[in-house]
Amino acid sequence: MSYLTISGKKIYYEEYGNGHSPALVYLHGGPGESCLTYTYQAKKLGETFHVISFDQYGVFRSDAVGDEPLSVNDLVQMTEQIRVALGIDSWIPLGHSFGGMLALIYAHTYPDSIDAVIYDCPMWSALHTARAIAEATLPCFERDDVSDQTALCKEILDSALSSREAFKKAMSIDMNEAVQRYCHVIENSRYNDYVNTHIPDPMVTEDCWGKFVDFRKKLFDSEDFYVDYLPYLADIAKPQLLIVGEYDMTCGRYEQKWFADNAPDGSTEILLDCAHLTWFEQPEKYTDIIVKMFSNNK
Repeated sequence: MSYLTISGKKIYYEEYGNGHSPALVYLHGGPGESCLTYTYQAKKLGETFHVISFDQYGVFRSDAVGDEPLSVNDLVQMTEQIRVALGIDSWIPLGHSFGGMLALIYAHTYPDSIDAVIYDCPMWSALHTARAIAEATLPCFERDDVSDQTALCKEILDSALSSREAFKKAMSIDMNEAVQRYCHVIENSRYNDYVNTHIPDPMVTEDCWGKFVDFRKKLFDSEDFYVDYLPYLADIAKPQLLIVGEYDMTCGRYEQKWFADNAPDGSTEILLDCAHLTWFEQPEKYTDIIVKMFSNNK
């Protein structure tokens, strides 16, 4: 296992590809997912790029969070410190889900450190993600006459809730099997087959698996988790690529339109018959889109 020491914390990281190739850094979602399940895709992208992926501070193989607070901006700053520690002049941040928020803030904060930025089913705003989840699940609850969940979704969509309140309520939506089928969420059996086939045993101690609990709690307590970062998209001068699944519940229609209308050098790729894990559901198409973007912007 490879580690960097960043601000006194041990950060687990992986590298794939040729160090002379264009650099790409993968920012995982969750929050707290780790980069483990992206291993196969990182290897595929490593055929074209110098890929760096890492477990964010507080997650899985990296050091557990301590007693101090943790903010979104802390994670962004640590990403820049990782770039410097690895001696990389500039790179392409690729953020999935919550990692899309990190990628956007990073690109906005460190414009000279990026060559482009890629968002994969991103969460740019806790409020708009909460509304996207409610919008996606509401028809299922209405169809099945589930009155309490119908009312919950309408409250998220129709009321003047704060970002924090809306997100908390969205996290309480009952994502039962019927709702998951309606929203095209990947079946557990299919996901487990992928993991068993493509993802190596990380060979870690039992405590690593539970680190994300404190990580998530601290992030959900941080005010900057609930900021609407959509306006940042208009300030990014480098190429921006949005990859989103047809049925994704994190980056909804509102965010997609905002990106299309406001990102100066932005392009969108919608992967049909995909939900939130585009790199899992259509790995070849996903890889081709990213390689093509780089080729077009040489």
